[in-house]
Amino acid sequence: MFMKEAIMKLRYYICIDLKSFYASVECVDRGLDPLDTCLVVADKSRSDRTICLAVSPPLKKRGVPSRPRLFEVIRKVDEINALRRSKAPQRSFRGMSHFDSQLRHHPEKALSYIVAMPRMQRYIEMSRDIYGIYLQYIAPQDIHVYSIDEVMIDATPYLSTYGMTPYTLAMTMIRDVYQKTGITATGGIGTNLYLSKVAMDIVAKALMPDPYGVRIAFLDETAYRRTLWGHQPLTDFWRIGPGSARRLSAHGLYTMGDIARLSLSDASLLYDWFGINAELLIDHAWGWESCRMSDIKRYIPKASSLGTSQVLPKPYSPENARLIAWEMTDELILDLARKRLVTDEVAITIGYERTQPQGFSRDLPPSGRSHGSARLAGWTHAGQPIMASMMALYDRLAHPYLWVRRMSVTAVHVRSQDIQDPVRQGFLFAEQTSLLDGDPREARLQEAALEVHRRFGRNALVKGRNLCKEAMTITRHGQIGGHHA
Repeated sequence: MFMKEAIMKLRYYICIDLKSFYASVECVDRGLDPLDTCLVVADKSRSDRTICLAVSPPLKKRGVPSRPRLFEVIRKVDEINALRRSKAPQRSFRGMSHFDSQLRHHPEKALSYIVAMPRMQRYIEMSRDIYGIYLQYIAPQDIHVYSIDEVMIDATPYLSTYGMTPYTLAMTMIRDVYQKTGITATGGIGTNLYLSKVAMDIVAKALMPDPYGVRIAFLDETAYRRTLWGHQPLTDFWRIGPGSARRLSAHGLYTMGDIARLSLSDASLLYDWFGINAELLIDHAWGWESCRMSDIKRYIPKASSLGTSQVLPKPYSPENARLIAWEMTDELILDLARKRLVTDEVAITIGYERTQPQGFSRDLPPSGRSHGSARLAGWTHAGQPIMASMMALYDRLAHPYLWVRRMSVTAVHVRSQDIQDPVRQGFLFAEQTSLLDGDPREARLQEAALEVHRRFGRNALVKGRNLCKEAMTITRHGQIGGHHA
C-alpha cells in the first residue's frame, strides 16, 4: 500500500473558490464592500419559501446558513434583532443598517439586509472575466473550471517559471482578482487534486481571514492524516454525500481515519458495501488521488444525455402538471434539433409536493417522486414519437390526485444525428423508418423556429399552449438555470 504513495511524483495543485460569489457580485455592482454588507440573493417575488442562492459573509458570520430559504433568513434576523434590542440602550432601536461595521459600533441600530434579485447572466459574465484573470498566469490546459465560482489549477509547471511558492502564486492570483473585481476568495493547496479541494473546503474555511478576506490552507498526505483523520462530519469531505455517510456510520465508521484503518484490516468489507467506488473511498481516506489535470482534459463520457428540470413556483394539479410535461418535452425536442442530436430513450421524473390534500399524503411514494423511462423504436429526433412516448409515460406514472412540485424530462442517450444505423429493427421497416425520420414538414418547421429564436429571442415564437395560465415556458425563457437572468 505504501509503495503506491511512494511512486506518486510530488505535484502542487491550487483550488480557488470565490467567496459568496453571487452575493459578492451584487455588492460590487452596487458599490458596496461584500465583506461589510448584509445581503442575500433571492427572488422574493416567488414567496418567502424561495431558496437564497447566496448569503454575504457578514450575514453568515451572524449565523445565517449558506443556502437558506428566505423565511429562514427572516426568522434568523428577527432572532438577532431580538437579542440586539435586549442589549441596546433603553432596549429600543434607533434606526437600522445593513453594514457590518456600523452594526458593530452602534448597538442601537437594528440589523437589516438587502434582498437582491438573481441575475444569472451577470454572474456568468463576471465568472468569465475572472477566468480571464487566471489565464494571465496559467494556461487553459492546466485549469479545470469546476463550477461558476470555483477552479482547480495544476500549478506545478509554473512555480519555477515565476520563482514562486504555491502559496505565493495562489495569493497573487486571488489578490489580482480582488483588485480588478472587488471579489475575494478562499484557496486550497495540495499535493494532489483531492487534497487541494479538501484544504480549501475544510481547513481554509476554519482559518482567520487576512484584511482582504483571503484564507489559504495547505495539505499534503501527512498533514491530512494528522489533522483530518478525526474530522467529523464525513459529509464535509469531497464526494461523500449524506447517503454514503449514513451507510458508513451504520457500520461504525465516522471518520476518514476509521475508513483508513478498516482498509488495512478488511478492505473487502468496503468493496461489499460500495462496490468499485470503494477504491476511491479508500484512496481518499489515505489522502491519495491519482487523477491529474491531463486526465480530466482527456476524459470523454461513455454515455451522454440531454434533459431539463424545474421546480414549479407552486403545487400543480396532475392536469396542470401534464401541461408542464408537454412544454418541457417540446423544449427538449427543439434542443435536440438545435444540437443535431438523436435519442433512443426518454425518461421523466415527477416530484410531488410534500403537503398533499387531506387524505392523500399516505399515497406519497417513499422517495416522494415517480420515475420511469421508455425505449423508442430507434434513434430519432422526430417530435411525434418523442412527445407520444413522454406523455404516455406521464399518464402512466403520475398519481391522479397528488400535487406536483418538480419535474424533469430527459433524452437518456443522445448522439449526433449524422451517425447512421446500419440496420433498423422493427416490424414494418418502411413505416418505422418514416416515423423515426419524422415528417419533413416538421423538420422544416423546427429549423424555421430555431432561426426565429436565434434572431429575435426564444419568446418571439411560442405555441398556443404556452399561453395557458399555468404554462411556464415563456417565463423560463427569461431565466438561466431556473433563476432570473
